[in-house]
Amino acid sequence: MPAGTGTPAANQNGPYIQYSPTEIVTAAGPLSINAPAPIVDITLGSQFVTKAYDLAIYPALRPQLIFDQFATVRANNTTHRGGSVRFSFVDDIADQTTPLLENIDVDSVTLNSKALTVSMREYGTAVTTTNLIRGTSMIPIDPLAAERVGYNAGKSIDRLAKVALDAATVTYDDATTGTVTQLGASTSYMSSFLLQTGVTTLQEANVRPFNSGEYVLVVAPRQAQHLKADTADTGWRYLVSRTPGEGNSIYLGEIGTYEGVRIVVNNNLGASNYAYLMGAEALAKVYSDSAGFGPDPRVVVSPIVDKLKRFASIGWYHLVGYSVFRPEALIRIQTTSSLKSF
Repeated sequence: MPAGTGTPAANQNGPYIQYSPTEIVTAAGPLSINAPAPIVDITLGSQFVTKAYDLAIYPALRPQLIFDQFATVRANNTTHRGGSVRFSFVDDIADQTTPLLENIDVDSVTLNSKALTVSMREYGTAVTTTNLIRGTSMIPIDPLAAERVGYNAGKSIDRLAKVALDAATVTYDDATTGTVTQLGASTSYMSSFLLQTGVTTLQEANVRPFNSGEYVLVVAPRQAQHLKADTADTGWRYLVSRTPGEGNSIYLGEIGTYEGVRIVVNNNLGASNYAYLMGAEALAKVYSDSAGFGPDPRVVVSPIVDKLKRFASIGWYHLVGYSVFRPEALIRIQTTSSLKSF
């Protein structure tokens, strides 16, 4: 029978082994898990029984990158390179519904215009490692640093796009301003009514949907939960549970498309009580088209210039700017950050 556990020489399964008082047993240790006799020596064990390491390096839990893709307005036809880009708007002529007089010429009307200037700024960061850590680390350091730098570039730029959407107003070159519509309140739950109100507001302003034919709403996870907990006979849960073939699934926890809006859940919003309902041309992005620049941040591997060539750096760099383009195409929906019960 296999040896048991417990007090030595008492209730032990298997043969009893008698050690002389002077015998020493070499063990892995520590001493706290061994009996008081015979004598235990853990010197050898402490030398060769060591902690094992998983060589995989796990990142922090990461949100998805969302906002940059909705910057549909981009300066692709600029006159020359500059520190900012000026977008021009010319309003339509008012409807003419008065009949003409046969013997009098028409009066000319004014074409009203304005412009929006979006500035570019530099962004970036870098990580520097030493030759000693590269030569002594049990894992390759350079690929680890490169991956973290690359993800930081994407997340930082996505946050810049989100920060631009937080602007309450947009100021044009003629000093006029456009105001972003805000719905809801700090005590509101995300609901079908708020979505209907937002979509109606966009439609009344002639805001075009995206190429998919839908508007887009970016919500925090808690705002998505509000919709999932909407059990009224006009709410998401009631309707979806009765139309399982429409593409939205309670079982999978998907909201999908609802009220003509594609709903995207994102955890990179910062404040979790604001959602962003957008149509086409809500957000503009500007960047340099000079060599070495472009719409996306680039990874920069720095030359090693110290005397002993010990310090290596890798980073990212981007010259970019974001701005609300048409305030009419953006609606911010404020809600409570609390969960909604059934």
